[in-house]
Amino acid sequence: MQRVYKRHGFFCFAPQDSGTRELRCLKPGESGINTLCRVLEVSPKTMRTKEGQQKIVLTGVIADYTAKVPFVAWSQARMVKNTVVQIENAYVKVWKGLPTLYIGKKTQLHEQTIDFPGYAELRKPKKRTIKDIVGCCGAFDVIVEGDIVSSSAEEHKNRSVLDDGTGAVYLDSGANRTDIAFGTPIKIRGSVVAESEGEYVLIAEKVKVTGGEFLIRELKNFLSRYN
Repeated sequence: MQRVYKRHGFFCFAPQDSGTRELRCLKPGESGINTLCRVLEVSPKTMRTKEGQQKIVLTGVIADYTAKVPFVAWSQARMVKNTVVQIENAYVKVWKGLPTLYIGKKTQLHEQTIDFPGYAELRKPKKRTIKDIVGCCGAFDVIVEGDIVSSSAEEHKNRSVLDDGTGAVYLDSGANRTDIAFGTPIKIRGSVVAESEGEYVLIAEKVKVTGGEFLIRELKNFLSRYN
């Protein structure tokens, strides 16, 4: 079931095959995607085709109440920041390791004036589990909480392994982090990208060590046994 928005701001829950897809868990290879979203970022970018030719496209980020997703659109597409757009007949490919919505010449775009989650709200990352993210082939700008269960491998000096109880991914926390060691409970904001051989890496944008919160929680659990 998913939320379907009506013109005057009302919504109802409808089956997934109603024609409008949520942005969460779009997978590479899917086509004929119809979705309703708000444009958070958009800018022109020069890309090189497989034939070696340069091509100007629009790149950016769209969002609905379930997720944020990067997009690539042909240069003549009308994608305006902070507008709500109905996208019809798009498709999904991997770009920079992330499932990305591609808006081609056959894709139709319709700006909407309905009551839809606002720009400030949709910019906030969603908290998700590793199992969910890996099952969806990656995720853009999410929150993941877990514990470090392995020190960095020699060939990846800035990487460790993060486990949240549902699964594990490599964590790239950046070269300047020296406070992340085995057993550290942390909260990460970043993107989970697919690498070769089915491996996934969480590229951290923000890292928060939650050790104090962890100790308080464990202490409360201990004391509750004697109350």
